[in-house]
Amino acid sequence: MSVDEEGRIGPGPFARHLGFRPIRADEDGAVVEADPRPEHLNGGGIVHGGYLTALLDSTTGWAVHAHVPPGVAAPHVQLTVQYVRAAVAGEPLVCRGRCLRAGGRIASAEAEITQGDRVIARAVTSHAVLV
Repeated sequence: MSVDEEGRIGPGPFARHLGFRPIRADEDGAVVEADPRPEHLNGGGIVHGGYLTALLDSTTGWAVHAHVPPGVAAPHVQLTVQYVRAAVAGEPLVCRGRCLRAGGRIASAEAEITQGDRVIARAVTSHAVLV
């Protein structure tokens, strides 16, 4: 995640490379959109699990960073993903995440990806708060 001079969030280089668009990241949670393209598919023709996991990782990270002091790192120490159904290229993905708790040393979050009205994947995460 990067933050500009006016405090607006933006994707870091990796998230930008994957086409992730952070819509918001605040006390209420984070919303990130993505448009999977053919290069994001696996050999079976569906969106690669790594792409979905990266979207969940980015969204939960942004949700947690909205709950820790500016400049404090909170890297993931655990990420558990449940793949619910296949995602396809050419239809937008929306990932919604929220920070469940941010303490002085550990934070936790959850996120869910949808495509249209279908749930695609979910995640729960833990983060080390590096004060």
